[in-house]
Amino acid sequence: MPAHVIVPVDGSSQSLAGLVYTLVSFPEASVTALHVLDPMSGGYPSSRLDDDPDATPQRFGEQILEEASEIAAEYDRDLETAIESGRPHAVILEQITDLDVDHVVLGSHGGSPVAGPFLGHVSEAVVKRAPVSTTVVPETRADVLQRSFPGRILVPVDGSEQSLAALEYALDRFPAGRFTVFHAVSLPFAHEDGHDGGVLEGLGDRLTARGESILDRAMRSIEADDVLVETALDRGEPARAIVEYAAAHGFDQIVMGSHGRSLPARIVLGSVAETVARRAPVAVTLVRGRPDGD
Repeated sequence: MPAHVIVPVDGSSQSLAGLVYTLVSFPEASVTALHVLDPMSGGYPSSRLDDDPDATPQRFGEQILEEASEIAAEYDRDLETAIESGRPHAVILEQITDLDVDHVVLGSHGGSPVAGPFLGHVSEAVVKRAPVSTTVVPETRADVLQRSFPGRILVPVDGSEQSLAALEYALDRFPAGRFTVFHAVSLPFAHEDGHDGGVLEGLGDRLTARGESILDRAMRSIEADDVLVETALDRGEPARAIVEYAAAHGFDQIVMGSHGRSLPARIVLGSVAETVARRAPVAVTLVRGRPDGD
């Protein structure tokens, strides 16, 4: 369970939505709101500077953090704030270490300097390189306020220890949630379109049976007996199937493993996780390692 969460804020509705998500989802954690002054940025919108002739980017950052503190006060929470200068992704990664952070929450469609459309290169760099678990929040603050977290949580599993760690994390962090453990059966293209039977049909049956076994294993790993957990099996390319299933069935967030320890696992699961984080319409938490830090 996170003890210290850092939330980069840039004044965008998505970054402030990330702060609201953090305050609601991690009520016992210390929270730091970070604004990064990017020397390579094209500038800050003058409307945020209150037409102050003495306004500077530093003052712009201070106003953003003042707004963040006001939001925290609405939830009766204390909020640490920090302003740093440098390339945003590098500063965020440095602060994770310097502040002993164990979770990062990023708004995914904010304006510069923290994030841009489709995550943006800064947020993508943080998701890929952060040594701790991350949550990507694509919705606006207004959208997040319409949700009742933890809500309905989709937990994709693929049989790896990393995906089971994500399930353990979700159950431990959000005991009041309603969970669906999900597996996507990725079938050969021709079989998915119904162009062939025979060998491919048999392969499809075997892969489906394997998927059901993966779901069974995941359910057996659950130690708590007082949580609401369902299972779902669907067919399709994993990242697309996860995103489409979450959108079609009204999930409030997704929790999944970020990657495994072996190089092939990092490439395959990491690619799926990053694609889901980039495309999902709801908050996506990518879990690294088991909750105990293994």
